[in-house]
Amino acid sequence: MKSGIVKLIKKNPALHRAARSVYWQYRKIRANILGTGAYENYWQNRHLSAAGDWNDQGNWVMGYWGSKDHSHRNFLIEKILSYNIDSALEIGANCGPNLYLLAKADPCLRLAGIDINRPAVAAGRELFQKSGIANVDLSVGSIEDLKKIPNKSYDIVFTDAVLLYIGPDKITEAVSEALRIARKAAIFLEWHQDFGRDSGARGVFHFDHWKRDYKKLLAEFIPPASIKVIKIPEGLWPGKDWEQLGYLIEAQIPINNLGVSGENR
Repeated sequence: MKSGIVKLIKKNPALHRAARSVYWQYRKIRANILGTGAYENYWQNRHLSAAGDWNDQGNWVMGYWGSKDHSHRNFLIEKILSYNIDSALEIGANCGPNLYLLAKADPCLRLAGIDINRPAVAAGRELFQKSGIANVDLSVGSIEDLKKIPNKSYDIVFTDAVLLYIGPDKITEAVSEALRIARKAAIFLEWHQDFGRDSGARGVFHFDHWKRDYKKLLAEFIPPASIKVIKIPEGLWPGKDWEQLGYLIEAQIPINNLGVSGENR
């Protein structure tokens, strides 16, 4: 019965458009009511789903590990290394493909990653060990766990398509913690859009993700002159949304900034 209704809707373009509109309105309302917690629960249990993110053919974690050659990663890594760093922390690292590339580029770096999915972290630790890489520390944790990390612990704190799952209820906390922990800069590869209004700073729902104006959001914590928003090169990450919304956001930490919160932890 259900499959028959679905087929009927798909055969009727107008009905299909109306059904999609209703569905995404429902998803928007759900996201606003449940907040980031719903996404955190999803990613904590992501490994239980048969669907993959990187053509993993049934092994979600190995799909991430196998995506080390995706063009966007080298673009991100080059930007991070341009800061002449000694250390870096990735928020939402999964099993650590970005950290692997950083470790290969400079085995002397002190690298760390935090992720909410326990099996991904466990697999990453094993994969790093098998690869002979000893300068990466992966741990399980959420945004709340960032508060345990002392001020200015890493030269760079970065994310790669992670903040687009953080809703308006927690985005301020996530960004402020990243800025507090970073010594030189926080770098985010995320979905950015200039909405021309203040509401865009917290986030606008876009097909189960959040796009936002990072210039306005970051300006709440650091001077606007310290913020760079760079459109990713065409073809770097194929797909309509990344082509339109994909940006590299650099938040350089002012030299006299002793902590976003004004407290030393």
